[in-house]
Amino acid sequence: MILVTAAHGHQGRLLVPRLAAAGFRVRAARASPAREDEQMKLGAAEVFVGDLSDLATYSRAMQGVDAVYHVGPGAIAREREMGFAMVEAARDAGVRHVVFSSVLHPTIDIVQHRYKRDIEEGLIGSGLNYTILRPCEYMMPEVYVAPVLATGEYPVFWKLRPDLRRSLIDIGDLADVAVKVITEGARHYQASYDLAGPDKLTSHEIARILSRVIGRKITAVQRTPEDLLRVLFGTDEPSEELRHQFDVVRSIIRWNSTHEFVGNPNVLTWLLGRPPASFEAFTERTYRALNAGARLEGQANV
Repeated sequence: MILVTAAHGHQGRLLVPRLAAAGFRVRAARASPAREDEQMKLGAAEVFVGDLSDLATYSRAMQGVDAVYHVGPGAIAREREMGFAMVEAARDAGVRHVVFSSVLHPTIDIVQHRYKRDIEEGLIGSGLNYTILRPCEYMMPEVYVAPVLATGEYPVFWKLRPDLRRSLIDIGDLADVAVKVITEGARHYQASYDLAGPDKLTSHEIARILSRVIGRKITAVQRTPEDLLRVLFGTDEPSEELRHQFDVVRSIIRWNSTHEFVGNPNVLTWLLGRPPASFEAFTERTYRALNAGARLEGQANV
């Protein structure tokens, strides 16, 4: 039995069916009751609903579990508490293997990176068998392909500089690595893996790839941080409830406006046993799917 947290999220929707196909019984965890039938259709054997930042709740989720794949959503204020609860609950339950989905460069000055750094520290000192996956930014159809088809523009919400590059990872590649690490177990204990795709792209290079694949001119255009906040939350004025999410988004924008966010693809290539997907290959696959009428889950009007 493996517990997968945030099972309805970007990783979970790909990871649950892969784990089920590999022969695992998956307990899919989510914060609130909804879409349980979807999780079962994806291959989950059980669905657990509860606030995993609460230790007692996380301990119940851990009952009978051999391994846990922990994803801490970066937009929630209690991500650090959730990670600490995971470590304590796993230790109390005698869980064989903890796989933590962290982030590339957890030491940089971005809010959720600091949270993940703290969770990593707690996990490393826990005595548990752990594997830490540190992926870079995800390639997401609802961000990089679907919106530009409607507008002809690729919106950039930090400074549109020609010298700042970003690494991207296909979420399918990340899910394949997660299954490998969980399946092979002890080979990956006490390991931390930086995971980056093969490209290091500026915003203008991303726009050129989109243009080439789609077959019409796509232009990278500057948008403001307030534009992004309105897209994500419907407002650029934070309520008390949204204040943490605003802090997260603004810290990402500050970093991306002045620094590159790049990694090396070697570790991802070694773990996959094949070349990881390029941004161009991801775009081609997504564009074909959209032309064939495929629905993008969680599609955003970004």
